[in-house]
Amino acid sequence: MTSTMTPAEAFPPGEYLRDELVARGWSEAEFAEILGRPAQALSEILNGKKEITVETAVAIGAALGTSAELWLNLQSAYRLHTIRRDRPGATDVERRARLRSLVPVRELQKLGWLPDTTSLSQLESAVCNFLGISALDDQLQIDAAARRSDASAIYSPEQIAWIRRVQALGGGRVSTPLDLKRLKKLAAELVRRIHDPIDLGDLHDWLADCGVALVVELPLKGSKIDGVVVFSGDGTPIIGLSTRWDRMDSFIYTLLHEIAHLVLLHVKQGEVQLDEDVHEASAEGKEADANALASEWILPSGVDVGSGKPSMARILGDARSLGVHPSFLIGRLQREGVLGWSDFRRSIPKVRPFVRIG
Repeated sequence: MTSTMTPAEAFPPGEYLRDELVARGWSEAEFAEILGRPAQALSEILNGKKEITVETAVAIGAALGTSAELWLNLQSAYRLHTIRRDRPGATDVERRARLRSLVPVRELQKLGWLPDTTSLSQLESAVCNFLGISALDDQLQIDAAARRSDASAIYSPEQIAWIRRVQALGGGRVSTPLDLKRLKKLAAELVRRIHDPIDLGDLHDWLADCGVALVVELPLKGSKIDGVVVFSGDGTPIIGLSTRWDRMDSFIYTLLHEIAHLVLLHVKQGEVQLDEDVHEASAEGKEADANALASEWILPSGVDVGSGKPSMARILGDARSLGVHPSFLIGRLQREGVLGWSDFRRSIPKVRPFVRIG
């Protein structure tokens, strides 16, 4: 955060002007005559009782060989100093603005993530606690692998808030140590365990058995985030899913993508992690590896999905033969461009009615 340095004390511009008159050996009366201003008006400026106007600044600059801006800036600096000194409410504006630069305060209050209080001090304390910092000016570091649409941008306040929410909810949920062998086995057979969207309710327990906490939380407005891998204070990996698209194939694909990062040892506690671009075509390196592994777990690359646009009857038959829910086959065909994104979309179940939110 950049900040503007303000002097601890400022002086009326009349004091600087008086020094200029002394240096030149001019009396107040002489200078008033030079300016063409009443002596009383000049005396009030010199004694800090009257502000320098634009017209007077122009005249002073012409008389002393300086810019008019110099005297206007001195006047403005003194005015700001007195406002900050005499009106503490001005600093409250800065405090409120700082809070909203860190998190979407009103949205979090409506969701119950922050207390709905009018006390600025209480709200500051709550935001610090929520973000895991001791003061609002502390450096905030996000150690996470986040699958989001704007991977090249810095984390937005909405994304930071969502990730911190996931981290807070996931802490302490799982006591089993991470077992990568069991996690890899789960990932390889996951889509064949999900015969119906009601099976999504078992995801928390399946992952907990492998030493991974799962948190499903609704996305914040404009957050553009699908999933994340983050760690709790005791080192437990937490996978957060946002249900942003609210379709079962995308939800499971994102889950498997995050599992792939753990299995491939792409993420470690205490390190600033990679950002993930949700667009498969633009993914590179570790992102491409995670995408490939997630896709392989859903449908192996050798699976023949046929040619031409398939009918729903054919999709149902192929899905039955593969032992997977039709939505996973539809999703693969859509990503490969065989189907349009709106084709058979009503055959892809929504996620939110079947998962535990929060």
